[in-house]
Amino acid sequence: MTAPPQSRRAVQFSHFGPPDVLELVTEPLPTPGPADVVVAVAAAGVNFADTMVRRGEYRRDQQLPDVPGVEAVGTVVWAGPGSGHVVGTTVAAFLTEGGGYTDHAVVAGRRAYPVPADVAPVTVAAGFLQGITAWYAVDRHGRTRPGETVLVTGATGGVGGLAVQLAADLGARVIGTASTPAKRERARELGCAEAVDPADPDLRGTLRDLTDGRGVDVVVDMVGGPVFAAALDALGHNGRYVVVGSSTQQPAVFDARRLMPRGQTVSGFILRRIIDADPDEPGRAITHVLDRVAAGAVRLRTETFPLADAAHVHTLLEERRTVGKICLVP
Repeated sequence: MTAPPQSRRAVQFSHFGPPDVLELVTEPLPTPGPADVVVAVAAAGVNFADTMVRRGEYRRDQQLPDVPGVEAVGTVVWAGPGSGHVVGTTVAAFLTEGGGYTDHAVVAGRRAYPVPADVAPVTVAAGFLQGITAWYAVDRHGRTRPGETVLVTGATGGVGGLAVQLAADLGARVIGTASTPAKRERARELGCAEAVDPADPDLRGTLRDLTDGRGVDVVVDMVGGPVFAAALDALGHNGRYVVVGSSTQQPAVFDARRLMPRGQTVSGFILRRIIDADPDEPGRAITHVLDRVAAGAVRLRTETFPLADAAHVHTLLEERRTVGKICLVP
């Protein structure tokens, strides 16, 4: 068996703080175990949660220095005997403890999912964790059906933009929230029938008017905070409210008694728990998302940066100056 690389380039931070704590270093490759694979990374996905990890606001157990990044797409260059993989396979990797901002990632074999080698790595990264998150929100938890109305908050973000397209692909009418006129126009391009300002002081009334007073059937919420109350007020009978994220990082509270007379549900999820329950599930979900991309039903907007620009990328994310999926390319 060919030995794994001895070193790698990686973006790390040795203390919590602003984007400039991120630095590109050359370090020894962590020793892979017999059930691991080493992936030569072609594209590392960047997510808003990565900025929270860098600030020390997401995980409480990480050891420093730490390499952020929970998703990477590339080629297996070393495979442990218990990994279930062979060298040369193209995979999308879910690194639950981080470690994706690098040119070589050590990945648990059970968290590496084969993907078509003829699909560009950046495309796979754009459809991977954000795509399957959006699919679970719209289909698995939202149970969206043709003809229903779906509200997507943060409709031009990475997950939000995919949720808009996947819901529209199911035959739903989609309403999106977006913070600027340019983003609202982008939301319409993605498939929203209407796009509204989340800062609207009568957001509940606006949403009710757009549904002739009936309310929306499904809410896919990436924003939380002040948008939560208005969106929940706009949820119709037998509506499903799916909490996917909280980009505002502000509390969202409500009186649970209000759910009973309307037969409503509020649910939330994180990918790790779904994957722990069914290790094959992400493979099925990414296959569906990439199939819809191939069919033209889902369009992916991506932007790439070199690893050395990780701090700049985090700044763009925190200032809400990104649209679509951002990838670091070693």
